[in-house]
Amino acid sequence: MGFEEDIERVLHEINREELVKLTASLVRINSVWDPDGGTSEQPAAELVAEWAEGNGFQVEMDQVAPGRPNTIITWECEPGPRTLLFEGHTDVVTPGDPSAWNHDPFGAEIIGKRMYGRGTNDTKGNLAAMLIAMAALKRSQVRLAGRMIGGILCDEEGAMIGVLDFIERGRADRITGAVICEPQNGLVCTSQKGAVRARYTIKARMSHGAMPLSGLNGAPALSRLIEGLHKMEREAVKNFGRHEHLGWPSITPTVIQSPSVGPAQLNVMPGEAKLLVDVRTIPGQSHEAIREGLKALAHQVEHAVREHYDAYDRELAVQRPHNLKVNVEFITDRPCTKTDKQDAIVLAADWATRHVSGKEPVHAGVPGATDGTFLWQKRNIPIVTMGAGEREVAHQADEWVDLDQLVETARIYALSALHYLQPGNSDG
Repeated sequence: MGFEEDIERVLHEINREELVKLTASLVRINSVWDPDGGTSEQPAAELVAEWAEGNGFQVEMDQVAPGRPNTIITWECEPGPRTLLFEGHTDVVTPGDPSAWNHDPFGAEIIGKRMYGRGTNDTKGNLAAMLIAMAALKRSQVRLAGRMIGGILCDEEGAMIGVLDFIERGRADRITGAVICEPQNGLVCTSQKGAVRARYTIKARMSHGAMPLSGLNGAPALSRLIEGLHKMEREAVKNFGRHEHLGWPSITPTVIQSPSVGPAQLNVMPGEAKLLVDVRTIPGQSHEAIREGLKALAHQVEHAVREHYDAYDRELAVQRPHNLKVNVEFITDRPCTKTDKQDAIVLAADWATRHVSGKEPVHAGVPGATDGTFLWQKRNIPIVTMGAGEREVAHQADEWVDLDQLVETARIYALSALHYLQPGNSDG
């Protein structure tokens, strides 16, 4: 059997109806991680496991945490040096206020060529596409050398404990290349932004809003922190510029909690406040330098606000302790990733994209982190991130995916594997 015939046999096995049905089944499962609400990734992981077993794959489930399993699908082909990982995740973000949706967030409603629902775009549609691609390769009975793994992991939207557990159990040890199945609108993404997440805590002194001088207001520290973070971002933009694929570096204050716990009241000056910061980096930036800069900003703001209150209290002829504190702690630190464009997994993705779409592949970067971040960092696994769905649609109300593009994505995934696992490949 020639390679051209292999291509036709594989593509023939990709069934649009089967792909749409599997996507809908996954979307209709509320797999938001919400212990209080009684939802988790467990039902979605079990559905995948049942589907994979029914299609003749070896399936194992690793319980990462209660209600949070990883489903691992393995297919041993002919002996060969390469192991290909298709990776997708079962968790989705909250739909938020259901009244903001025009479609049931877990209804998988189809209108025209679009399917609507939480996870259609990020990333249950692409998860279904990778499963259908794996099944098509198996059913076609084409010769492949090496092994193929489907990693269906939990908690990608959170702390990424799923991929960390996958790595710690040694499941990534033999992988030579990975396709991260995320909504990238058909782009072949060979790089990802890094991320540093931080939490500032401002400890002041609570008081009645009508008697603020009996306490110590933390609001001036909040405002100075936000101003200082913007200054840091402008310096990063000036020093590192705009990356070809990843755009500008950013330092974004995202959450202000004042008070840090409990309901806010208009007539109460909070005793503690928190500010969350999401830093996104491009190659060339030092995460250590960023962390030191965020620490220095905490000390500078604390000193400046204390001096402010010293001067202001002298002006008002009042005396009170100025023991305001500003602390910073780090939540996550994820590096930038970059895969060589000449790596075998990138060349396979390029070839498959070209063959299926009839267009030259467009290389780009992922604006956020994915599970691939840790595969690249901890095991030096070359990764390429690609999939159906417009990137900006992820996490929005009325999330959707174009079903034509989803079918095309399944075809690209399948041919990427066909190219990567061709018998005769000699590298690892």
